[in-house]
Amino acid sequence: MNLEERTSAIEKEIRETPYHKGTEHHIGKLKARLAKLKKRIAEKHARSKGLGFAVKKQGDAVVCLLGPPSVGKSTLLNVLTSASSKVGGYDFTTMKVVPGMLCYKGAQIQILDIPGVISGAAEGRSRGREILSIAKNADLLLLLVDVESINKIHEIQKELAGIGIGAGGSLPKLIVVNKIDLTSKAKLAKFGNENVILISAKKGEGIDDLKKTIWQRLNLIRIFLKGPDGKIDFQSPLILKKGSLVSQAAEKISQELAKNLKSARVWGPSVKFPGQQVSLSRQLADGDILSLIEK
Repeated sequence: MNLEERTSAIEKEIRETPYHKGTEHHIGKLKARLAKLKKRIAEKHARSKGLGFAVKKQGDAVVCLLGPPSVGKSTLLNVLTSASSKVGGYDFTTMKVVPGMLCYKGAQIQILDIPGVISGAAEGRSRGREILSIAKNADLLLLLVDVESINKIHEIQKELAGIGIGAGGSLPKLIVVNKIDLTSKAKLAKFGNENVILISAKKGEGIDDLKKTIWQRLNLIRIFLKGPDGKIDFQSPLILKKGSLVSQAAEKISQELAKNLKSARVWGPSVKFPGQQVSLSRQLADGDILSLIEK
């Protein structure tokens, strides 16, 4: 029974206990217990609010940036987005979740900078379990280390496994090695492969490659809408997951539109010829132009 449930149970007992001289002492003890529980609940909420671990999901996808302290997470967030995460060369500079928005290929990708992951986080050390739980709601994890802490990748993955995010899970992960400007090319050669992105957030090296890889790992596609007037909006594409159907595209625009939809016409890589009329169950591809036909 949690604090809130215990509070409700005591409040109910106080209401249902007849008040007279024989029950006066018992009700007094119940009220004292109730006051202590309410104080603990208030302290719990204050701590949670103060550290800002609850973040509203926004945009077309969410990327969680996590790694050990002082590897440059805040610097990378500031480079990728317009966020202003505090930067400092010491552990635990970030003591709350700082969101930023990466704008790429017309998509709005929310990136969350969370406090540094330390050994024992999955067991609750330094509120690590609460911090790591944020990763469960992300669409992609960026595991960030620097050239001096690359051996900590295994430790981070172990902490993630401790909260149910294992190596074989459906949540994709991308390893990023920062501060490559502080080491030699010879040493960098042993770090790089198709599953590792090498960057220097401070110098801006490798950032374009990182953005491209984030887009690829998120499996997003762009759908350009063609209006009744024949004009195509190339500036604000509809961002969907790879494999999405015409009906899902309509639902993202408007639930009311989706209800009244009859079919659609598509120009692009998913059809055999330009302007092909397709059903609502037609799968779309990146770069398709879509014109919706209502009933």
